[in-house]
Amino acid sequence: MIHRVKTLEAGIRAGSPIEVLLVEDDADAAELVQTHLNRGQDAAFHVQWTLGVVEAMIRLADPGIDVILLDLGLPEFSGTMSYRAIEIAAGRKLPVVIFTSDESDTSRELTLALGATDYLLKHETSPLRLRQALHNAVQRGRRGSGGRRLC
Repeated sequence: MIHRVKTLEAGIRAGSPIEVLLVEDDADAAELVQTHLNRGQDAAFHVQWTLGVVEAMIRLADPGIDVILLDLGLPEFSGTMSYRAIEIAAGRKLPVVIFTSDESDTSRELTLALGATDYLLKHETSPLRLRQALHNAVQRGRRGSGGRRLC
């Protein structure tokens, strides 16, 4: 397992940092995510943080984001409505990884069925798992994930 981790991180570092748009209304949680993603000597991830869906939608009007890390418990919208708003703003072209405290099977199943790349629970996800999920999402996105529904 250690060999795989080293290989994964070496592969990430070979190119430019992965540009992550973090959509999270809790400042402490956002800081923790940024700390988890920026561990190590090389910056494999560059995190841009927005407090909510509307701010994220504005940011997505400009290019430069590789993957979206989305909390589902936001003030403007919640659950699948947050996901749908972000997906539409991204033009359905960017992978979205859900990173939430919402343990509901319904939320998990719906967002994954709508096209989310992964569904991670905040209290169960290690820094390594978070990094792997984002890396995998970007790799799938670059190959043109044909599994996303457009309706």
